[in-house]
Amino acid sequence: MTYKTIIKPEDLINILDSDSLIIFDARCDIKDTSYGIDAYNDGHIPNSTFIDIDNDVASAKGPSTGRHPLPDPEKLAEKLSQWGVDNSKQIVVYDDAGGAFAGRVWWIMKWLGHKGGVAVLDGGLSGFLNSGGKLTNKQKSRERSQYEYDCKHDMHVSIEEVIEAQYKVDVALIDARSKERYLGIKDPVDPIAGHVPGALSQPLGNNLTSKGYFKSPEELKLIYSKLLGDIESDKIISMCGSGITACHNIIAMEIAGIKGARLYVGSWSEWINDPQRPIAKIDNN
Repeated sequence: MTYKTIIKPEDLINILDSDSLIIFDARCDIKDTSYGIDAYNDGHIPNSTFIDIDNDVASAKGPSTGRHPLPDPEKLAEKLSQWGVDNSKQIVVYDDAGGAFAGRVWWIMKWLGHKGGVAVLDGGLSGFLNSGGKLTNKQKSRERSQYEYDCKHDMHVSIEEVIEAQYKVDVALIDARSKERYLGIKDPVDPIAGHVPGALSQPLGNNLTSKGYFKSPEELKLIYSKLLGDIESDKIISMCGSGITACHNIIAMEIAGIKGARLYVGSWSEWINDPQRPIAKIDNN
């Protein structure tokens, strides 16, 4: 079976030793750059490889970009080759943040044109442990492979398309950040608070149950249908602070059967680079 959106912890446990499986540990803390690798070294799902959100699935921030621009595909393909990944492998990605970071890896692998399945571990690390999974600090070595990529650039949009989207009734821009950041009450990450005018608030936590698992396809379909109405899926643009958590909403929509939503990679951190771009926030008066 090929897993293309999410995989249940018990299903992962059943295929844990498969040679056709690649597991990535995508744990991350945007305020502590060493958290992910330290957590991985302390204990990780057997046979998993650590993947760095800042350095592996993003490139360095430029003067006009958001905080997490797309990675150089050639450099990433070389890393994947070193890790023994080829284009046919089933990939499973996990984190300890409800899929907030794992979703970026999921999206990047689809952007690379990965032919095998790519799935986020539903429930993350805690779901794995609650299902009887055990951690290890051993690392599995794999023989070098040759990763072939074919980037799907129609999966993301430029800032020009986002600017135009503000004035189109048949295009929806959805924002995965917290309500507090969206409303401009407070932003602990970016220097300016608020949102792109016309953007709809859809915090990624809305996609999850109280136990940190994705809601059912039916529940997610209802949530997004209420939010988006009859807007066509390829007219939906997902954003966040820097193109990381926006991927979570894209996964949730795919689970709901809404496929083809595109990512605004630069997101809020790119939008605010130009003081001429308008900013919306709650009226505090």
